[in-house]
Amino acid sequence: MRPVLGAQNPRIAELRRLIGRRSSRSDDIVIEGPRTVGEALDAGCQPSVVIVPEHAEDDAAVVAVERRLPASAEFLLVRDHVFERLAPSTTPQPMLAIVARPAASLPAAPSVVLVLAGVGDPGNLGTLVRAADAVAADAVVVVGGADPWGPKAVRASAGSMLRVPIVQYDQLSDAVDVLRDAGVTVVGTDVTGGEPFDQGVLDRPVAIVMGSEPHGLDRDVDLDAWAHIAMPGRTESLNVAMAGTLLLYEACRS
Repeated sequence: MRPVLGAQNPRIAELRRLIGRRSSRSDDIVIEGPRTVGEALDAGCQPSVVIVPEHAEDDAAVVAVERRLPASAEFLLVRDHVFERLAPSTTPQPMLAIVARPAASLPAAPSVVLVLAGVGDPGNLGTLVRAADAVAADAVVVVGGADPWGPKAVRASAGSMLRVPIVQYDQLSDAVDVLRDAGVTVVGTDVTGGEPFDQGVLDRPVAIVMGSEPHGLDRDVDLDAWAHIAMPGRTESLNVAMAGTLLLYEACRS
């Protein structure tokens, strides 16, 4: 009979502090839900700690993941209200796992790369990583903005964050230099300026640079080309996740 831990357990108090202090610079990340933990295992990410609420102990999905855990993983069963306090989301799925932050680098000869410069909404960021996964993009580069390994971004990516290499840079210029050295054309996106996105500007190898939601990209940034999506209707712009998905599919089609 596995013990069910309460809020006063020293280990639970320690984990609450660890999860609460997690930042974009932390060595560990927190992932949520049996499906995502299973995908982490598929990607070779071994959880150090797995936490499950009491009510889900016999859930089929939870049991299936538990059977796959390495012997070194610490498996903790906790009271339901304790789990809700530990989980970073307001409607948590019945499993939390702590894994080491995946490390990645750009491939030597990438074909399609998505660059997110200052994308601040974790839901948009995760959705864009999911789109990059859908078109088999080689990597996603993140410069500033939301933490790609924050729980909301990981959840929005539906597991894609664990399959697509995520490479972070502090400065956009550094990422551009590395991409150019790899023989990639770096194309910025603009609401009105630049070439139509479906007229060859996204021919591979290409890196598509998306800016922040409210401001987009500064046109003074030194890029190789600029592209825009024509909008003959009355809206002024598209959601960044919607626009990025459209551009990714065009890059893979062209």
